[in-house]
Amino acid sequence: MMGLLLLLVAAVFWMALLSSNADAQGALGILTDLSSDKTEASAPAEPAQPAAENAAAGAEEQSRTMEFYVARALKARDVVLQILKSAPDLHETIGATLRSKGGHGDMGWLWATLPGVVVAIGLGLLGYRLVLMWGRRHFAHRYSEGVQPRADKLSYLFLRGLLMLAGLVVFVAIAGLILLFLNRGPVSAHQTAIVILSVTTLFMGLRIVFLNLLVPNVPSHRVFALSDKDALGLYRSLIVGTAVSALALALCNWMDKLGLPKDAHKLALIASALLSCLILTGIAVAYRYAIGALIRGEAGEQAPLWRRVLSRSWHLVAAVYFLAAWAVSSIRILLDLPDATGLVVAPLQALLMAIIAYGLLVLLIDRVLLPRLDTPKVQASLAADIERAEATEGEDDLDPQVTQAQAQAEAADMEAHRSPFRHLLDHGASILACFGGLVILARLWGVSITDGSTYVGGMIEILLIIFLGYMAYKAVEVAIDGRIAKEGPGEEKDEEAEVGGVGESRIATLLPIFRNFLLITIVAIAAMVVLSEMGVNIAPLFAGAGVVGLAIGFGAQTLIRDIFSGAFYLLDDAFRRGEYIDIGSAKGVVEKISIRSMQLRHHRGALTTIPFGEIQHVENFSRDWAMMKLAFRVTYDTDVEKMRKIIKKFGQELLDDEYYGPMFLQPLKSQGILAMEDSAMIARVKFMTKPGKQFELRKVVYAGLQDLFEKNGIKFAHKQVTVRVATGDEEEGPQPGDAAARAAAAGAAAAGALEEAVQDGDDPADQL
Repeated sequence: MMGLLLLLVAAVFWMALLSSNADAQGALGILTDLSSDKTEASAPAEPAQPAAENAAAGAEEQSRTMEFYVARALKARDVVLQILKSAPDLHETIGATLRSKGGHGDMGWLWATLPGVVVAIGLGLLGYRLVLMWGRRHFAHRYSEGVQPRADKLSYLFLRGLLMLAGLVVFVAIAGLILLFLNRGPVSAHQTAIVILSVTTLFMGLRIVFLNLLVPNVPSHRVFALSDKDALGLYRSLIVGTAVSALALALCNWMDKLGLPKDAHKLALIASALLSCLILTGIAVAYRYAIGALIRGEAGEQAPLWRRVLSRSWHLVAAVYFLAAWAVSSIRILLDLPDATGLVVAPLQALLMAIIAYGLLVLLIDRVLLPRLDTPKVQASLAADIERAEATEGEDDLDPQVTQAQAQAEAADMEAHRSPFRHLLDHGASILACFGGLVILARLWGVSITDGSTYVGGMIEILLIIFLGYMAYKAVEVAIDGRIAKEGPGEEKDEEAEVGGVGESRIATLLPIFRNFLLITIVAIAAMVVLSEMGVNIAPLFAGAGVVGLAIGFGAQTLIRDIFSGAFYLLDDAFRRGEYIDIGSAKGVVEKISIRSMQLRHHRGALTTIPFGEIQHVENFSRDWAMMKLAFRVTYDTDVEKMRKIIKKFGQELLDDEYYGPMFLQPLKSQGILAMEDSAMIARVKFMTKPGKQFELRKVVYAGLQDLFEKNGIKFAHKQVTVRVATGDEEEGPQPGDAAARAAAAGAAAAGALEEAVQDGDDPADQL
């Protein structure tokens, strides 16, 4: 909230310029009147002037505006010289005016009024204290030491503030009634008493605000991250500065009520504004580090750049503003212009109102919209529910510590789901509070920024539309991203796993597409409304969009086919993100799904993008279960029954294993001898697993069977190729070149056997 100061100060000079331009138009009549422009707008349009004439008119208008400012400055100088010329006689004029207010021509009426005012204020303060004592007795149960949630802190501070305001009302009622009955002097005496009572009430009201804002006496309920020393010092400085400024304001108001000389009143107002300027500048410089830490926030030196720059230079910006505001106030006072007073303290008033508004919005969020669930009260309720549930199930020996820990875990989990939405609402509340502070500051400067008929008012309406669109955009994003995270895979990706693991849920696959559709819709609607507010006729845009859509429908039939095919594939739940699929032309893990295509990540790393319209069939390896069948070769002297028993026992051992057992859906089984070749018997085993676990278990099964077969004398058979080569006449013995012929024949036979094995599907590269 302290960052609001930069926004308020930056907008002040622009609003002051607008206000000065408005004064210039009304005072000199040089600039064109807006109302006459609207009247003349209905007349037939005249031909456009050449660019040179427009430039000359703009230069002439700027020249006249500059002349107006020079004339205003000269007039202010003349008023100052006139006041200084009459300054030596001001004290005599003031004294004569005060003496003329009494019936005996002296100032006895003033000294007779003060005792009654003191008695009335004293009794009023007594009533104020009694109200506070009554409130402490009846509301002390709401106060507790220790760390409190922000909702409890704000509730306590607002309740204390309302109680103190009730006491202030009692103070005004008692003091006012006593003054009404005790004060029997002239009219000037009544006016003096009213001024003193009004200023005292103003001081007490500001004290209530500062006390509940800085909370120097109750550190556990302090909202701002200030140390006790800084909070107490800043509170005292503001109280002293308020008291001095209130006295100066009382003097000015008193002089105005009594009809003292106008020149004296102007000098008093200028001096009062200068005094407030110096006091606020001194406080800003003295506590620049403490408030700078508030601007940086919890991030500290890791805060964004603009916050760090503002935290180091905010007091310089404030000092420049106070000085400029005092100069503008002085000129307006001298020239009797409206909105002349209060410009120096205007940012402080706007900032206080913005902070109070933000506190109320936060209280509304935490108490009504999204109540916190990690509070002791909610945890106690959850613990009671857990105890009742366990008692119903017959659990008699309940451990209170375990129950409390379970309740805290459940409350923290529920609060974690609400936290993103609360942060979003807090951000929106801060934006609304900043906007409210800007409106208040503009009002204090005499500029209306909420009037929709003006350019500034139109910009404000556009900003409000953008704000609503932004909040809707972030709300959809937070809600759907949270659901996607909740619907993601329940188990983490195993580094040992290869392919075919469990993918995301169906809703987690569809939600990103739905989210993108909603976000695009929100942005499009907000853009259309903004264009409409800017005066753009959006009807042709809708008509053009219809024509473009029709053209796309005729000219991009492939695109339409891809979109509709993808929609039906997703509705049929043919695949989900994270699943391993084979579509014939490509296979891999579904990594990304868009509106017209999807991307498959092959297990060797390649990424393939496939339009939905080109998919003819989908083979999904990640649904429900996976069956793995493993073949191996054994020699002809193998005892098949013994091998079956070994495999069965090994399968039971795998089921009993803590790590591998949960992966099986059906145990490892022997399928006997499937085929008999020239040099070996082909045996096969099978097992059913969860999707994606079959490849990890395949390694374990192969390694285990190798060890068990070796221990039990079962041998694996190796492929052999027998080649018979004719050598001609055996009686003649071997001829030259026979060895090369035999080698070539053996190689050809081996290549043919290998090619046959590949065609039969024995290539190890095809195992995935």
